[in-house]
Formats: sequence, structure tokens, C-alpha cells
Amino acid sequence: MIIKDLFSHKIHSSKDSWANKLVDLAFVFAEFDGKPYDRVELENRLGKISPRASTVGRDPSKFRDEISAYPAYLGLYRVELINGVWHFVLSDTAKRFLVTEEPNVPAFMLLQLLLFQYPNGMGIAYYGNSDKVRIQANTRDRTLEFIENNIHLSPLRLICKAIKAVAILEAKSIFEIKVSYDEIFVLANESSINTYSNPSIESVIQVIQDFRNGNVFPPAKYESRFHILKHTDFILPERDGLKLRVPINATDRKEIENKLELINSIETTFIGFDGSNNSDEILKSITDGSWGKYFDGVRTLKSDIVEELTSESGIFETEFYVPSKDKAQPLSPITYEFRKRNTENENIPSYSASKKRIDPEITRIRRQKSNLNHKLILQQLEEYLELKGCSPLENEHIDLFATIPDNGNFLFEVKSTNSSNLLSQTRKGVSQLYEYRYRYKDKIGYDVSLCLVYPNKPSQIDWLENYLCLDRNIGVVWFGDDGQLEFPEQGEHLVKELI
Repeated sequence: MIIKDLFSHKIHSSKDSWANKLVDLAFVFAEFDGKPYDRVELENRLGKISPRASTVGRDPSKFRDEISAYPAYLGLYRVELINGVWHFVLSDTAKRFLVTEEPNVPAFMLLQLLLFQYPNGMGIAYYGNSDKVRIQANTRDRTLEFIENNIHLSPLRLICKAIKAVAILEAKSIFEIKVSYDEIFVLANESSINTYSNPSIESVIQVIQDFRNGNVFPPAKYESRFHILKHTDFILPERDGLKLRVPINATDRKEIENKLELINSIETTFIGFDGSNNSDEILKSITDGSWGKYFDGVRTLKSDIVEELTSESGIFETEFYVPSKDKAQPLSPITYEFRKRNTENENIPSYSASKKRIDPEITRIRRQKSNLNHKLILQQLEEYLELKGCSPLENEHIDLFATIPDNGNFLFEVKSTNSSNLLSQTRKGVSQLYEYRYRYKDKIGYDVSLCLVYPNKPSQIDWLENYLCLDRNIGVVWFGDDGQLEFPEQGEHLVKELI
């Protein structure tokens, strides 16, 4: 057989903002975790998300790709048979790295693409509220062909091994070389390579040498869709090939080197499809849950491997201050210009180390803002303020700044909370409000009202409202079921201009 593609065209990940879509989907899918599989209900839920709050909501289709391609190619969720009925199960990797206070798309992507391999569990259709399942004919035929040829190809691991091989061949640093797409597809179609999820470095070197000597050739045509790799924040696709991203400091460089070596040592392979001769035998590894459980990095990989592959010490080591013009003066904190609240969610892509770093704090802030619950609360607040005659502003640091006509200025920090993180999120919010008031005093004035916005009344901690409103002079608000702004009685004097 000839392998002509390695990644799906159904996941349109070429834009930087795609990472936000992945997080949005994970939050929506999390609502169905543990429930009977109901595709119609899932489509209805996806369709209800406002385009002002989510990149998902603007998709006019029936979300076919989101519901089928994302679990197949990324393992975002799996479908398990429980008591004779298919149930929806969000992956542990998604729970840890996507459905969280500060979603980390690169960590999720690296772990999942590391395990993605051919053959796999794609092309499966489940029937809601039953135990029925089928495999699409074209997928079945391709899967059987993979099995017949003993294929166990892991595209990401193949690319990582190729990077090391080219560095050895050219006697250069792994950061100085690039692997061409021709070389990738030559490797993917060699039986000495594609029958292993992690082929030997000697075999990879030999095939690349044979290609460069004109002895082996890639397919005449193939689909070089590799843009999804940029979201790993590890491998960068360029017009003429793939390379490792450039490190930003010595710590980051060492981490990238360690990650490459670690990936090149992982032998984990799914063999549950081996020996299957028909649809029923392929489906056995689906219906018994073995494929879905394998394709979940946090479940399958050892905890120390997960920690090392998702480490970001180098990213957060970078200073976030820049020298002032007068070198005799202290270093000056970075501030950002205000802008009209964006309604497209395209202007603030998820943070990427492949772009120039100035302020690592923005990593955490952008991840916080990519939390779907955070975006939904922010959208509701924005619409409420607009009805009050305001034109809310934002920047990289500040969730919302608004001038209430004839009633002063408000600085808002939105916190999506639950019973387990209310106090930690509140502490972050308090410190951010004080810091931003100080850092932006020349732009918004120091006499600005501070306000924390919660998803609901923060009643789990009985002293919290008194502390914030009476001791810290910070307003506390949330939206009731009727869409009206609510607040604790002891804090009314702090937010009366908003009512």
C-alpha cells in the first residue's frame, strides 16, 4: 500500500486561533462526560454557543467533523459501552490540560499526537441509546490494508526520529536542520520503518541516505498537511519541511532536547487491531474500549514521562520587564494598549512559544482567557455594560475596563470557579486587580473601582464576601438566572453605579 497522508484534512488547524476552538470543544464535550451518547443533543449544544464567546459557534455545519474527527485524530473523547449503552467519556488528557483554569493546548497536543498511529479507531459510527456500532466501508478497507501490511506507524514519532537522523547525517545541531516532506513520506512508505511505531535510528538514517542518493522515492503525490503540528509548540511546519522550534533560553533548549530524546525512546504501541480480518474483528478493539483507553496520554504514559513532556520551565524563566530608555532608571513593567472588546476571538490566539516572547505572564493570562466558561461570563458582562451605554475595552492583561457614563471607571477581573478552586481563583483575582490598577494608573487613573466577576454567588466560603467588599473594597458580582447582575448586600455601595 502507499501512504499519502498522515494528518486529517477534517481538522482545520492552520490558524493560530484553532487552539481556542479545541478548548471550546473540550469544555462542551465535558458537559456530556459519563452520559449516554446522543449525537443530536451534542449537535444542539454546539449550535447554541454564541459566536461572540466561542470559535465553535460560528460553524454553520452539523458539526460532523468536530464530533467525529476530534476523537479519532486527537483522542479528545471516546465512546464506551456501559450497561449495554454507548456512553460519552472525556479523555483524562483533556480533563487535565484542556478543561481547566488555564488550558494548555501544546501539552495536550504533544501527548496525544505522540500516541496517534495507524491503524486506529477512526471511521466508527455509534448509535445513540443503544449498543449498535458500525465502521465505514472506506475506513474498514484502509484499516484492513494497514493490518495486512503490519503497519504500526506513529507520524509524530517518525518525524522526531527523522529530525535526529538528519542531525546525525549532517553533523549539525537538532536546531539547525530541517526534514523535508519528501523525506517524511519516503520513510512513511518503507516497510523497514512503518511497521514500527518507533523505528530504529539506524533504519531511519539508512532510508534517508537512500533517498538522498536517488535510490528510493516518495509517492508521486501526497498531502502535506502538517499545520496541526505547530500547536504542539515543539515542531514547526514550514513551506519546505519540518524543524524543531527555536529555544528562547538555555533552560528551554535543554527541555526541547530532553523531549526529543524521550519521544525517540517511547516504544508504546497499540496492537489490538493486529490479526483482524474483517469489520467485526476490528470493532472488537473498539467495543471493548482498548483503543480508546490507549489513545489517552495521561492514562497510557507513565506519570514521569507526562511530566517531562509537558514541562515548561524555560518558558516561565524569561523576564517580563524591558529596559527603560534611560539605562540609569529601573526596569519598566510592560503595559499594553486598550482596544475594543473583540467579538471574533481571532485577535487573541492561544499563546505560542514559537512567537517572540516578551512577557511570559501573558502565557498564563491567555490560557485563562481561553477557558470557555471565562469567555461566556465575559460575553455576558460585555453585553450588560453595553446596555448601560458603555464601550468596554480590553488588553492582554485586563479582562474588561469600562467607563460608566457620569459614574466613574470600573476594572473587572472575571474568574471561572468551582467548589474546589474558589479561594485560589479569588486570590489570583485580587492580586491581578491591584497590580493592574497600579500598572495602568497613567491610562485609567488610580481612582478606579475594582470588581471581581464570578459565575455565581461565591457562597462556599462564608467570610469571602465580607473580606472582599468590606476589607478590600472590591466589588463582587455575578449574573442570576434571569440575566440580571447580582451582588452581596454588604458590597452594594461598591457596584451601585452598575445597577
